Amino acid sequence: MAFYLPVNVAAQSEEPGANSVVLEEVIVTARKRDESVRDIPTSIDAFTGDRLDELGYSSIEDVLKLSPGVTFESGFTPSSFSVIVRGITNDSRGVGPRTVGSFYGNVPMTNPSIMGVEPDLDTFDMRSVEILKGPQGTLFGGSALAGAIRYEPNAPDFTGFNGAISLGTGSMASSDDNIANYALMLNAPLSENFALRFAGSVRELPGYIDDEVSGEKDINDYKATQARLIADWKLTDSLSLQGQYMKYEGELGAFSYIDGTEPVRVRTRRLLDDHEYSDVELYGAQLTWDAEDFSVVFEGNRLKKDRDQLNDVTQFLGLFGTGITVGQSFFEATDQDTFETRIVSNEPTSGDGLFGGWQYTAGLFYSESAQTRPVIIRLDFPTHIQKQGGGATIEAEEKAVYFDLTRTLGSNFELNLGGRYFDQTTTGGNFVDFLYTSLDPGGLPANIDFVPNFNSFATLTESGFNPKAALRWFATENATVIASYTQGFRFGGINGFSLEPEIPVPFSFGSDEIDNYELGLRTTWLEQRLTADITAFYVDWKNLQILQRASVYAYVDNVGAAEVKGVEAALNAALTEHLSVSFNASYQNAETSVFFESGEFGPIAAGTQLPQSPEWTGAAQLRYQGELGNLDLDSSLTYSYRGDSTNNLTNTVPLDGYGTLDLALSLQAQSMSMQPRVSLIGKNLTDESAALFGFTLAGVTDVISLNQPRQVMLKLDLSF
Repeated sequence: MAFYLPVNVAAQSEEPGANSVVLEEVIVTARKRDESVRDIPTSIDAFTGDRLDELGYSSIEDVLKLSPGVTFESGFTPSSFSVIVRGITNDSRGVGPRTVGSFYGNVPMTNPSIMGVEPDLDTFDMRSVEILKGPQGTLFGGSALAGAIRYEPNAPDFTGFNGAISLGTGSMASSDDNIANYALMLNAPLSENFALRFAGSVRELPGYIDDEVSGEKDINDYKATQARLIADWKLTDSLSLQGQYMKYEGELGAFSYIDGTEPVRVRTRRLLDDHEYSDVELYGAQLTWDAEDFSVVFEGNRLKKDRDQLNDVTQFLGLFGTGITVGQSFFEATDQDTFETRIVSNEPTSGDGLFGGWQYTAGLFYSESAQTRPVIIRLDFPTHIQKQGGGATIEAEEKAVYFDLTRTLGSNFELNLGGRYFDQTTTGGNFVDFLYTSLDPGGLPANIDFVPNFNSFATLTESGFNPKAALRWFATENATVIASYTQGFRFGGINGFSLEPEIPVPFSFGSDEIDNYELGLRTTWLEQRLTADITAFYVDWKNLQILQRASVYAYVDNVGAAEVKGVEAALNAALTEHLSVSFNASYQNAETSVFFESGEFGPIAAGTQLPQSPEWTGAAQLRYQGELGNLDLDSSLTYSYRGDSTNNLTNTVPLDGYGTLDLALSLQAQSMSMQPRVSLIGKNLTDESAALFGFTLAGVTDVISLNQPRQVMLKLDLSF
């Protein structure tokens, strides 16, 4: 299935005076080449940055409303969210890697071993945001077990100087503070061979949770600052050099969960000033040589991610009300280098017979990632204070070679074949544990050096081949049948050693893998004014990475198996020159397929629903474009739905289904200087309150994280 938000376009006919209305498609780079979204032989949802900006959708939570079969797991902080595609859930919560990878261009932003920071990149001045469903390991490696989210930024434009300014303010239900958004884009061709493009934004979201203990209101306010700079230098007619820099900073006032399971935006057991600071920096360069029939690309990038987090875990240990407080601090850091060399065809290979007519992408990939997660636990007793901790340090290395080949077979078929051979090594273990005790805070060390405990280190080495194959049958001029198979994997990792021999903890956990099968139909009707697609899929998931517990130890192990069966459908229609509609829906049945023992939840029967995997999801959008006097009018009404789901394998906190209604209404004066556009944006207009994430620790306490309350914002956009 290929879903996108259509734009009505008046297309000039070859006959004078004749007009028709068609749906404009989105161009994507899901296969590392420019292609129409409808030419991708696997499931993909894609949205242009301009269209997302018109809707007022700047975050990944906003974007995922539009993608059926995809759910957003909020976690407790903005940088700890997870994306779940087709029920392939992340049950190693905070310990192991995610099941869906996030990519900025071709750079993996998702850690291979420790969950780590996941930046919620702003969609401002993005060329497109792509949601790739099913394994993407062939082109994107072990960070994309169940799918991938790709942000494709706009490149510098050599045609002339231009820019854009966006200013927004508004209110949020359950908050006394205001929303404030600022964004700027500048595109500057400094010569005919050199151009720069800068895009930056500040998003200030007020808090909407009150602290009953301290009386403080709106404690979970969040500020995200993002900036990126891309430089493009045409060295010769065929050789170009591109450099990029991206920075993301996030500051959260307090963790965004509430105590208990009732959707009331109040925390009743917060004793410490929990908070989070996150920082992401990316430096990169790309050298491209364009020959007549192919292009060769070398790309190198360095990614640095840091997170400083204090979590009040007093209630999770059953100590609320005892006079004891427990704060858990994490100081995560990731340094990751990636290098890739690829060759991409510009034209099909020449010649007759077997070797002619192929489009191809092939490449070499190397990554090296150093990830550390030191932890300090501070316990304040009525009589004394303790500071203890340890943590983990892991280094992961991947070497891979991949290919993606496409060839037409006669006039009615197209074959796509691909594969990736990978060799991955992970080495890591624990830091040396420490414990300090004092009668007062002054007796505790202010700074602690974390020393690796090399006796705890282990090494995991894995290699394998992930194939993919797809066949497109052009049954008619307007109907295409697609059958595909893809295999994906997720990196294994290191648990470290148990410090107590009587408590067995496996040194490492292996990769898990899925086999994904799809059969779909894509159709175009009424001279490209209507598209209707449907896709059935089956996913077989083996050796699940599941969070286990033994005494106080949390670790990941490979246990059990699961399968997902489902169907997705999408319809886009330009009803008139001014009116268009979009509709999509997904049904899936995601369940364990064998019995296994969970160290956290006990026996798990076959047929248990996978967490965060609602049976039904979908969205519908009505859009009207027209004129109001000398102004261009654009209005959209969007409804999205997410069905009931579970928070974990035993459903200790049921997650009820809910729907939200969003509105975007804008007027633009294109004839005026700077083409001002004024927009009224409303999100969750009926102020629905529902749990996105639920957490239970040892049956002691339940907490949930809620969706964002109603937001109403006024926005001014200027372009020059």
